[in-house]
Amino acid sequence: MSAPHCRTPLLLLPCLLLSLAGCTSASSAGLQNKASANVSVLTSVASVTQGQAVTLEAYVNPTLATGTVTFYDGSNAIGTASIGSSGFSTTGIALLATSFSSVGVHSITAHYNGNDFYSTGTSSATSVGVYSAQLAQTSIVLQASTTTPAYQTSVTLTAAVAPASATGTVTFYNGGTNIGSAPVSGGTASLTTSFAAGGTATLHAVYSGDYNYLSSTSNSIAMNVSGPLVTATVLKVSTTATAIGNSVTLTAIITPATATGTVTFYNGSAVIGTANVSAGIATLNTSFSVSGNILLKAAFAANASWEASTSSQFPLFVSGSTSSTVALQATPSSVIIGYSATLTATVSPAAASGTVTFHQGNSTLGVATLAGGTATFTNTFLSAGPQTLTAVYSGDTTYLSSTSSPIILNVSNPGSQPTATTLTLSEYSGFAGDTVTLTVNVTPSSATGQVDVYENGSLLQTILLTSGTGAWSQIFPYAGYDTFVADYDGDATYARSTSSQQNLGLSDIPSPPAPSCPTDPTLCQIICPGDPTCP
Repeated sequence: MSAPHCRTPLLLLPCLLLSLAGCTSASSAGLQNKASANVSVLTSVASVTQGQAVTLEAYVNPTLATGTVTFYDGSNAIGTASIGSSGFSTTGIALLATSFSSVGVHSITAHYNGNDFYSTGTSSATSVGVYSAQLAQTSIVLQASTTTPAYQTSVTLTAAVAPASATGTVTFYNGGTNIGSAPVSGGTASLTTSFAAGGTATLHAVYSGDYNYLSSTSNSIAMNVSGPLVTATVLKVSTTATAIGNSVTLTAIITPATATGTVTFYNGSAVIGTANVSAGIATLNTSFSVSGNILLKAAFAANASWEASTSSQFPLFVSGSTSSTVALQATPSSVIIGYSATLTATVSPAAASGTVTFHQGNSTLGVATLAGGTATFTNTFLSAGPQTLTAVYSGDTTYLSSTSSPIILNVSNPGSQPTATTLTLSEYSGFAGDTVTLTVNVTPSSATGQVDVYENGSLLQTILLTSGTGAWSQIFPYAGYDTFVADYDGDATYARSTSSQQNLGLSDIPSPPAPSCPTDPTLCQIICPGDPTCP
C-alpha cells in the first residue's frame, strides 16, 4: 500500500516521517517504535493567594511533539491543555491558567499524553505555595529555663506560638544576632544555647508565619550571665626616665571600670609588685636599684567574673645615682630673625654619656649626642624677641639627669636702612656639567650678615657677606631650566631685600663630530681603518 498523499502544509512533516517509516499508514512498526518525549513544568509565580490566578507551563521536548498535556496537583488532574503551534511548527509548550482554593504547598506535575510518533512522559514536580486570603494573627511568648545562667552552661529557650495550629519556624536572637532556629510543633519551638562569656544579653524570638498565619515577634528577656567578662589593661607610668632609688608610680587602668581583682606589675619577666583594683584603677609606687633601659607591663588576673588581660610594654630608663650638671651657651648671644645660633651644652663630669635635648620655652628644638662632655645643636630663629633656652641632659647608667639654667637669646628684627640686592650668574646658558658661580651684591656695601640663595624655591646656599658681596660656585650636572633668587636677611642697621629672578638654561652636551679622514692612503687606514672613502 502506498503512503497517503499529504494535502495540507501542517501534515508535511508527519507525511515525511511516514514515508521514511515505509509509507504505511498506521503500520504496527511505526506505532511500537515511538520516540521519547521529555517534559518539564514551571509556574508563573512561586506563591499565590487563595483564588489568585496562576499559569502552569509545560515544556515538551522535542518541540515537534503535538498533542495535549494534563496537569496534576498531587494525584488530582486539574486540567488539560494542547501544545501550541506557531506557523507550520509546534512550540512544544502547553499553558494552563488555574487557581487554588486550598492553602498549603501544592505539588504540580505535567503529563504529556503522547501521539502517533512520541511516547508519553511525565515531568518532575514543582511546588506552588498557596496562602490564605485572610492570614490570621499570631502571638509568640519567649521563656528561658533561667535568666541567670553561668557562662558556657546550657540554657533552653522556649517560644510558645498561638494559635497552636501554626506551623513554620521560630528564629531566636541575642540583640541583633541570630543564635539559631527551630521548627514549630504543637505551638512550641525550643532552642538550647549557651553564652561564651559573662555579661548582659537581651533575647527575643521571631515566628516566621506560614500559609495560614502572619509572622510575629516575642517579648524580650534580659539574661544576666555570670562568668568572666572581657577586660583590657593599659599601663601608665609617672615618668619615662628616673634615677636609681627614685620613686615611680605605675598605674594600671582596667576597662570596664566595674572590674574587680588584682593587677601584677612586671619588670621584664620579674614581678615587682601586686595591687588591688578599685574603680578600674590599680597603682603601685616602686623604685629601681639597677640602672639601664627596662620594660614594664601590668597583668590583670582572671577570676570568676573577669577575664585576664595584659598591657603593652612601657619603656623606662633608669639612670645612675651620681649627680651631674649641664651648662648652656649660645653663639652668638643675639641674632637677627632668620639667622642661626649654635647652642652648646657642657655636661660635668665630662665622662657622662647620653643625649642632650635643647628647648625653646616649652618647645623642643632638637637632640644631640654627648661627646667628651659636650653636645651642640644649630638652630635658625624665626621669631623676634627674647627667647628662653634650656638644655636637659638625659642621664646614663652612672649619672643622673640634669637641666641647665635658662639663658636668653635676643632675636631682633632687621634695621630700617634700605638695601638693594642683586644676583648675577657667571653664565645663563650652557651645558650639563658646567660650573656656575652665583655672585650676590648688597648695597650699601657696609651691609653685613648673610644672603640666602634659592634654587627653584628651595634653599640652595647661605652666603656670608664681605664688604657687601659674596659668591658661591657649584657644578650643575643635569640639563634643564633653573630659577634663582637671593634674599638678604638684613642686620641690625639694614633692612631685608630680595634680588630679581635669574634664569639658567643648560643643555645636554652635544656629541663630538666624527673625525675627518686624511687623503694620504697610509694615514687614512691608520686613522679610519676600514673606511671605504680611504683612497
